[in-house]
Amino acid sequence: MASRIGMFGALYAVTSFVPISMFIGAPSFLALNLIVTPIIAILLPPFEALFASLFGGIIAFYAAPMQAMFGPYTILLPVAGASFGSLNRHKTKLGASISSLFLAIAIAAYLIKNYPFPYFIVPHSIAVLIAVLSSFKKMTPLQAKIPMYAYVSTMAEQGMMMILAVYLLGLPWQLFSGILPLMIYERAIGTIGGTTIIFALMRAIPKFFAEVSGL
Repeated sequence: MASRIGMFGALYAVTSFVPISMFIGAPSFLALNLIVTPIIAILLPPFEALFASLFGGIIAFYAAPMQAMFGPYTILLPVAGASFGSLNRHKTKLGASISSLFLAIAIAAYLIKNYPFPYFIVPHSIAVLIAVLSSFKKMTPLQAKIPMYAYVSTMAEQGMMMILAVYLLGLPWQLFSGILPLMIYERAIGTIGGTTIIFALMRAIPKFFAEVSGL
């Protein structure tokens, strides 16, 4: 368990040095580590996912401070994405309920202050629906579930980012119309990148993948 936590935490930290997008509202950027968050969520159970993301987030905060747009609170981004994503993946209906509740809280928190631009929370609302659908084991094949898990995880991470952007940085609703295209681009990278790596692991080292993920 400790080796998996260390390995995935280190992977998150290393990918924090690779920028993929600017961050509107602070002198910072989003990093390639956003593809690692759904990988942690899918492969590790909730307890391990929590500590791997916490470990990785703390290292990334000190080693790559240029990607810490919310200061030390930036650590909460991978923790939210990995933990809620892992609950959705490993705890089925209970996990789907918990992750959906978090996303609903994030949506409500955004709308309280930024209701003039409600379109920003459409991807988060889709994530709530996907979380519920992914909880029905027999109705959805594995090949379809993996990108669903990845999407819920990356949107949970974004949900925490959205809360901090609104309440910590105080970004006005006008900025979110410009942030929306970047957010969609970033979350597409997180979903597609995470899914691609999971599929590659399934084919390249199936025994390791099955042992770690339980899939």
